[in-house]
Amino acid sequence: MATASTSSSLATAELPPLRAQDRTLQPSPDALGPLRRSDDAVDDPDELWRRLDADGYLYLPGYLDREEVLAARRDIATSLAAEGILDPGADPMLAVPGPSEHNRIFDDLAKASGPLQRVLYAGAMVRLYERMFGEPVRHYDYTWLRAVRPGRGTAPHGDSVFMNRGTPNLLTAWVPLGDVDLRLGGLMLLEGSNRLESVRRDYHTRDVDAFCESDEQAAELAREGRWGWNGVFSPDPVALRADLGLRWVTGEYAAGDVVTFPMYTLHGSLDNTSTRVRLSCDLRYQRASEPADPRWVGASPTAHGPASKRGLIC
Repeated sequence: MATASTSSSLATAELPPLRAQDRTLQPSPDALGPLRRSDDAVDDPDELWRRLDADGYLYLPGYLDREEVLAARRDIATSLAAEGILDPGADPMLAVPGPSEHNRIFDDLAKASGPLQRVLYAGAMVRLYERMFGEPVRHYDYTWLRAVRPGRGTAPHGDSVFMNRGTPNLLTAWVPLGDVDLRLGGLMLLEGSNRLESVRRDYHTRDVDAFCESDEQAAELAREGRWGWNGVFSPDPVALRADLGLRWVTGEYAAGDVVTFPMYTLHGSLDNTSTRVRLSCDLRYQRASEPADPRWVGASPTAHGPASKRGLIC
């Protein structure tokens, strides 16, 4: 099967309809399209910023060294197999689901993996963001390492509501740890959604860790380190696309690909309709000179735990 790194085609006769949140995405060209490649402009920061603003993302196929990404995949998959997330009796590179169900982010495994740390936070990745920002950069110390079992993917959301206590000039990188075909279900982005001012004024100003002190139930959730609101923009990607008049873009990914986008781009993922676990990371880069959201930096980031909750007078 061709990957998006070699083909811009989204669908062939052999592929099933694409699904997200248990809904079938409308296949018409105005509703669903391929990712626009930007590997031709990787050394031109002005053009990269122009495309980032116009499209809401940059797709850089083959930007990272494939063998280094696969080495990181093996290291992570071996750790996941030891925890029962992957089948310990199978080749960990196959990412066969194991007996242990989970719904957490594996930041601890990411920190312990030298091969993964080198892929994400050294070399080519640092050069990309230093080239784009034009000055020294820093990354969040927290890594969103995901192991997504067959089933629903991630619902449409923007990153701003999870990390808006620092600079708004923050870029997310999504890195597949292995080849991701359409059945395994990778990242999808709502093209041009970063430019919707009405969404920016309303949704993007919210904070999932803020709560009204007068709301006893919300305060109790905060004390327990739980969300009162999960940050989802819409549970229905089909209706969302129609309401905003934009289209979803996605594709098949290969080990070595990178997608980067600003915190205002609405995105999610296709459902995993395969029999394997999808492994990927998302991480954040910004200018070192600008403030970082304190929830995601330091030796032990507080993330969305009790220490990150912020009571408001409502």
